[in-house]
Order: sequence, then structure tokens, then C-alpha cells
Amino acid sequence: MINVKSLVKQVNPVPDETTTAAADGMSARAYDELVGLVGAEAAERQAGQGRGARSRRPSRRGVLVAAVACTAATVVAGVAVLALQDPKQPGGGDGGGSGLADEPYFAKTAELEAASVLIVRARLGAGHEETVDGLTETVATAEVVATAKGGSPAGSEIELAYTTPGSGPETAELAAGKEYVLLLDELDGGRFTLINTTQGAYGIEGGHAVAGGDNDVTLSPGVLKALRLTS
Repeated sequence: MINVKSLVKQVNPVPDETTTAAADGMSARAYDELVGLVGAEAAERQAGQGRGARSRRPSRRGVLVAAVACTAATVVAGVAVLALQDPKQPGGGDGGGSGLADEPYFAKTAELEAASVLIVRARLGAGHEETVDGLTETVATAEVVATAKGGSPAGSEIELAYTTPGSGPETAELAAGKEYVLLLDELDGGRFTLINTTQGAYGIEGGHAVAGGDNDVTLSPGVLKALRLTS
């Protein structure tokens, strides 16, 4: 008589549960004999015990823990990538910053004065607004009272372009009719501009050069003497 179970096992490339149990637990012949002695259900339990001794399925709790761990690792990696790409973090290039944020700031007196093309004591005149490349600035003449560096003698006038006060978060507080120490860079066309909005202008009060609130760099004794001022 043909062993049906063995025949099924040979022709079925994907064995069913019973065939697998037989293959894992015992030979097909032994399994058939066991069925004859104790019944199919008991035989299947015996074969299942043989499989379990060699290979256990992972518990549902173990699978869930592994899934949570993988998810957490993915989230941490994603945050790390975003931190590296965040244009706002220190050290990383800032693609959305304002032009004012790129202004040079000089920590030492010598650096500030060396970077300035022209250093004068001047009285600022009335100005008018101009828009250049989408930016509005004030252009005014300034009468030179004394010169510490550069080629503008006393009595001459210079044309000064500066960001209109109050037009942005960082502007020099300049007012027509007042005297200032101006530390300037030269633009094309002979105009001058402040070396930066923080350190480009010092107020004059009682013969003293007064730095702005965000500027802790004083002018050198030589510059002050040339401008007939004291610190």
C-alpha cells in the first residue's frame, strides 16, 4: 500500500503543517505508526514537541521590543541629520541670514583703525534716501572738522551712505547737525560708508569720543589727539 503522506511530501514543494511536523519530529513511517497507536491529534502534539525543542518562535513581546528599539534608533538618526543640516546651528552656513550679520566686527583698536580707509571727525548734514539693489539707504554730506587717517582735510566735504536709522534691527544712530568720529570704508564712485554699523560711528560729547552700547573698543590715543578729542 502506498504511503500517502510520503507521496504528498515528495510532490508538495511547500509542505503543510502535518507534513512539516512529521519531518521535524520523526520519519514519515514512524509518524504513520504513531497515528495508528495514539490518534492523529496526539501524534501531532508529539511531533510539535520535537520541533519546539529545536526552534522556538520569538515571543510577541520580544518582537514589539525590537520594533520599538529600531524606531527609536531611526528617530535619533533623523534628528542628528536635521541638526547637521540646520542652517541655524553654529558653524553651519547660514543661508537665510541678513547682510548685517555678515559685517566684520573688530575686537581690538588696532584692527578697527587699520581696516578703516578714512577716520575723520565730521558734522553730518541733511540727507536723502536712495534705493540701491532693493535696499534703502540715506546719503548725506559730512563736513570734515579734523582728519586722523586718509586724504580728506579739514573743511572739505565727503559723501556718506549709511543704512537709514530705524529701517532695520541694526542701524547706526546718526542725526543731521551732530558731530561724529567716523571710521569709513570707500565705495565705488567716491562715496564712503561706515566700516560697520556698530563701530563705524562714535558720538562726541564734551570733547570725548563715546562708543555705542554694543561697542567696547576705544579709539587709540593717536587718533583721538589728531581729532582733538579725549577718550
